[in-house]
Amino acid sequence: MSEKVVFMIDLDGTLWEDIPNEEAAERTADAEVYPGAVEWITKRYREGHRICFFTARWEKLRAITLAKLEEIGLPYHDLIMGKPRIRHTEYAGYHYVDNCSIVRANRFEGAWTQLIKKEIKVHVFE
Repeated sequence: MSEKVVFMIDLDGTLWEDIPNEEAAERTADAEVYPGAVEWITKRYREGHRICFFTARWEKLRAITLAKLEEIGLPYHDLIMGKPRIRHTEYAGYHYVDNCSIVRANRFEGAWTQLIKKEIKVHVFE
């Protein structure tokens, strides 16, 4: 990528196996990190992008989450806890609204591969 961006990256089900908040205190230390995740994120960090983990984990899980990130040696800039949960709820997804002129979104589907540009339909304000 030629331009620097802020990567907002989820943790559970994206960086490592999907662990519900209710089980995170017991399972995070042994969570399986997805192949290629650490390398992919580290490369973006070294390219000068900002890495922000944005997770639906509860604030009380911060210490165990930080310990896991330190254990796997992943460089990052920010960790934001308490993102609204949508999995297993009535909500269909996140709709990000910002005054920033460029917003990009990538749905993680199991493989940390190269990002490509693709034309898609989006909701916009009239």
